Amino acid sequence: MKQDTNHVLNSNKNQKVTFEELHIRHLKLLIDLKSKKLNNWFLKMAIINTFDDLKIFLNHLKKNKHKCIIAIEEKKIIGYLNIFPLNDKGTCLRISKPNIISIKTSISEKELTFGLMKKSISITDIKTSSWVINSDIESTHLISSARELGFQPLEKVKLWSKNIIKNSFKHRNKDSYSIDEFKEINNLNLTNVLNFIRSNQSPLIRTILDLTQKDISNRNNLNSGAIIYNDSILCTILKDINFQDSKIYTLTIGRSWDNRLKPVLKEILNNFFEKSPSSLIKTYEENTELNNYLENSGFTDIFQEIILVRNTIIRNKSKQINSINQSLESIFEKLNPQGNVYPSPFPLKSK
Repeated sequence: MKQDTNHVLNSNKNQKVTFEELHIRHLKLLIDLKSKKLNNWFLKMAIINTFDDLKIFLNHLKKNKHKCIIAIEEKKIIGYLNIFPLNDKGTCLRISKPNIISIKTSISEKELTFGLMKKSISITDIKTSSWVINSDIESTHLISSARELGFQPLEKVKLWSKNIIKNSFKHRNKDSYSIDEFKEINNLNLTNVLNFIRSNQSPLIRTILDLTQKDISNRNNLNSGAIIYNDSILCTILKDINFQDSKIYTLTIGRSWDNRLKPVLKEILNNFFEKSPSSLIKTYEENTELNNYLENSGFTDIFQEIILVRNTIIRNKSKQINSINQSLESIFEKLNPQGNVYPSPFPLKSK
């Protein structure tokens, strides 16, 4: 089995921290972990990573880019992160937020975060062209580490909840809907849903995510659906796999607010939260009319994050304008919408 090249950080002559891809050879390190749940997860990732290196079950693993990166010090795991694909083609990889297990290390949290992220973007193949990471707005270590590694801010997102479900929701009369057209996503409307989502993405996001019909199917479940009126899609709700372990759904509307949504979207979202009260709805900060509608309809903006992307297009742009050393304040200012409507892609043909 090949030995991967390890990244090493030295802040003390007598100690060093290595950043490695988790493998079966690390099993003895897992014995010291107290969490059975975390231990089982590490074991699973170790097996996956080892099989990948050995080229065993190649037909299955060639599409499985789930990997775990660990930081080791004195034969103990002190931090880790996970990598997984955001699209079926495997061209865009999501890097999870680094998790710190031990605070007693010879390096700082910033160095640990940077080392884990640096190792994660070094493990790739020719198909990979983009890496995405979400960060809390106040997570300075993560944002600065990402910036040093060539990540650029893309946009900010809002996560919405409905804390109080009124009894009246359960006795709602469906006939009261002006548009009673919230339908499940299936093979009959899958192509139209994909076209709708792609047409309402900026050219850059469209290129980075590179979604296909299979990606839409992977995001579809019992809580997903679309508002379809006279064969026109006004809105979609789909599972957001960017948040691997959370019940988060992306709410997508057209680039401009459609007044036909006003009488029905609130009730549809109330019904959504009634079925899945622990879930959250994700919107983009630039969708001001939608966000104002949600706030005025009794939904609560509980969390905000910034999305950072490492991509050839963005890196080339940053070199031209020398934006890599800009302050965080200037970064956030540039996340505001420009007011220009992006052209829609050519629609996909239905089969």
